[in-house]
Amino acid sequence: MAQEQVHLDGDDPEQDCGLTLSGKVLDHDTREPLIGATIYIEELQRGTLSDEYGNYHFHHLCRASYTLKVTYIGYEEEHQSFRLSTSTVRNLSLHIDARQLKQVVITGGRLQEQAQATETLQGRELEETRGLSLGESLKKLTGVSSVQTGPTVSKPVIHGLFGNRVVIMNNGVRHESQQWGNEHAPEIDPLNAQQMRVIKGAAGVRYGSDAIGGIVLVEPNPLPDSAGIRGEVSLIGSTNNRMGTVAGMAEGKLRQLPLSWRLHTSVKKAGSAQAPRYNLNNTGFEEQNLAATLGYKRQRFGAELYYSFFHTKLGFLSSAHIGNLTDLANAIGREQPEETGSFTYTIARPYQDVTHHLLKAKAFYQTGEAGELQFTYGLQQNVRQEYDRHRNTGDRPQLDLDLQTHTTELVWEHKPFANISGSMGVSTIWQNNTYAANTRALLPYFINTTIGAFAEERWRKENLQLEAGIRYDNKSLDIKRWNRTEGVLRPSYTFHNFSGSFGALYDLGYHVTLGANVGYASRAPHAYELFANGLHNSAASFERGNPELVSENAVNTMATINYHSNLRLNGELSLYYNTINNYIYLQLAPDYALGIGGAYLQADYLQADARFWGADLSFDYALTSRLTLNNKTSLVYAKNRETDSYLPFITPGRTDNTLRYSFEDKTSSRLSDSYLALGGLYVGRQSRSDAQSDPVLAAPDAYFLLHAEAGTQLQFGKQQVELGIVGSNLLNTSYRDYQNRLRYFADEMGRMIMFRIKVPL
Repeated sequence: MAQEQVHLDGDDPEQDCGLTLSGKVLDHDTREPLIGATIYIEELQRGTLSDEYGNYHFHHLCRASYTLKVTYIGYEEEHQSFRLSTSTVRNLSLHIDARQLKQVVITGGRLQEQAQATETLQGRELEETRGLSLGESLKKLTGVSSVQTGPTVSKPVIHGLFGNRVVIMNNGVRHESQQWGNEHAPEIDPLNAQQMRVIKGAAGVRYGSDAIGGIVLVEPNPLPDSAGIRGEVSLIGSTNNRMGTVAGMAEGKLRQLPLSWRLHTSVKKAGSAQAPRYNLNNTGFEEQNLAATLGYKRQRFGAELYYSFFHTKLGFLSSAHIGNLTDLANAIGREQPEETGSFTYTIARPYQDVTHHLLKAKAFYQTGEAGELQFTYGLQQNVRQEYDRHRNTGDRPQLDLDLQTHTTELVWEHKPFANISGSMGVSTIWQNNTYAANTRALLPYFINTTIGAFAEERWRKENLQLEAGIRYDNKSLDIKRWNRTEGVLRPSYTFHNFSGSFGALYDLGYHVTLGANVGYASRAPHAYELFANGLHNSAASFERGNPELVSENAVNTMATINYHSNLRLNGELSLYYNTINNYIYLQLAPDYALGIGGAYLQADYLQADARFWGADLSFDYALTSRLTLNNKTSLVYAKNRETDSYLPFITPGRTDNTLRYSFEDKTSSRLSDSYLALGGLYVGRQSRSDAQSDPVLAAPDAYFLLHAEAGTQLQFGKQQVELGIVGSNLLNTSYRDYQNRLRYFADEMGRMIMFRIKVPL
């Protein structure tokens, strides 16, 4: 008893710790009592079981805030936080966990934590994407597509929004690189991730006011908390571009000290990609990655040090880099490029060479029973070099950018008080961008300093949850650029950006949860959008910025209905409406640019009031106990509100339907968790396109792609081996994707079959 009578909430130590907590544990739908459920008070490390009538009791409790963890076989684990001030009767309802019963596979899960629509890629679905880039992997999620530059570069798009409007958090650090270009893929190794989570819609309160489109959270597994060493080796191969990937991971925890560690590395190499009827010349790539983590953890204090190295060399489609205006005009929309070549692993000009370093230091401290204080520091260096095709100067790049970024975040998360939990904090970003002498000044020197402060709170009682937050960011941008007539110019900008959100989540019972959210976010223009002026080699275009751009201001409204924890049907429907004042977009011009580097498309940054609206639908339906139908459908619409015309590069409607069969595990068999899936992806033609939004070439036709997956776990004695095979575009369909910057010059990749082997050690 003496151990429990502590200052849990700053109470008088002489208080009478004689309070009682009791109640019933019930099935959420049938209201029948659950016998033998485990109820555990985390703060006191005390537990009990429900009796034959579903009743539970805790006696001799002090006034304090507590968290109950309730578990029962076949049901979802439940956590409830509350403050106990008097003896209380509290009934606990549990939902059937259809995933544990293995009747259906729920990819989205139950919406429990927040009102905004959220999807997670993990487990089997994540394994099926191994070997793909981050942008291509995230296309597995409803409402997420990608903008591409040829077959090697892909960036995530959420509800039609991309670029700097989508913030990517890599292992808790805001990813900062030269991400202003559509052909600048995130320098992140997805093989090091065990979960990818997408929060859709304006989410600027917690992650920065420019998160108008949403957030991508790339998260590795927590460090091991039990002594010992384990690891795994993965081999991945692809038929189309003859890609080979080797990845390895080792992790462990010391027995005598609270130290944990992890090492991860991967190497990829691919040759020219193949369209159904020809070779896509000079589209090979290679990539090397390394990540190391060291963690120290005590009960009240912990720290983590993380370092990652990412290097890639990417070839760009040579048929998009043309020497004169006549040849460029003839190449656009041509059925087959004039220059196709043959398969090779050689990467010739034009290509880009990118190196990204990330160093993260994080610490936490338990501030008594009040909460937890967290501090994170991130140092990133991004070096981007681009080599022109028609200006061959030996080993010297024509574009050589170096971006250094320092980020800090100090957050205090307080424990529940009167049904309210939340956090508050401050963050900073300091960036310095330079370019090498005698290289292209496409992006000017700049220093970016951003200071932000935020607070968000969540109130939850019984079936209702309300959440709200507010944030302010002050951004100063100091530019140094050279002008032929005026010499060196030093313009400076200051932006004041606010974000706010309010959401509600209500559990109706009978497997239905309703969520609604209204968010406001403001994004300051990037230095490139303001002052770009020159050939962007990797995009095969001449681009011009606009120094008169102002901040984007977005109001996003979203409503979600989630049908969950059902043995046969589980799904989610989201509707959204997003107005963006001063929307910044890159508009292609109808004429071409000619310079000493060749002939290229040209584009200008423009600004207009816009609106986006659409819907996401996803569901799983168990046709039998082993056969499941999965559907993922998304619709995106957008318009220029000032001219009532269309906007370029908006995601066409798409639907993906898959039948998945899970085989029964037999005791005598070496095989387990075996499955087979067959599906089709249909992407419609972007009908909301005209000569104003797409002056160079009309939107391509709709297309249908057949895909299939299969996998199993094979047991050799005590050694387990995981095998998988994924096939895409199995009919070898020729098509062009509207959101590919190089659709003007060539088809997409043809049939691809990817094999993977993972050996846990």
